[in-house]
Amino acid sequence: MESSPERFIKDYNGQTYWASASIKSFLPKSKLPEWLCLSVGYGAEGMFGGEENIAKDENGNITFDRRDIKRYRQWYLAPDVDLTKIKTSKKGLKFLLTVLSAFKFPAPSLEFSNGKFRINALHF
Repeated sequence: MESSPERFIKDYNGQTYWASASIKSFLPKSKLPEWLCLSVGYGAEGMFGGEENIAKDENGNITFDRRDIKRYRQWYLAPDVDLTKIKTSKKGLKFLLTVLSAFKFPAPSLEFSNGKFRINALHF
């Protein structure tokens, strides 16, 4: 049986990985705020097995067969906020903003998956 941390790590359907960059760093002469960022995300759906949606026990007997469920990748584009770029003189608030900057907050996103684009009102 898998441990809770192992199940969490292997929950590919519930994970999205994000990379974020400040728009101002690409357009230094713009009047955009430094904290405004653009994020690119990557996720997957329909993944219930390591390489396909089938599981076998140690004797080779099928214990789980969901090959009927399509596995696919998802790509996202979304606005983001770099909380560390928000100016403050309060040390406690600065620390809190630094800690919170590790998380992607819900925002609208443009998704590309299954060869189609889709708009999500809020994406985590």
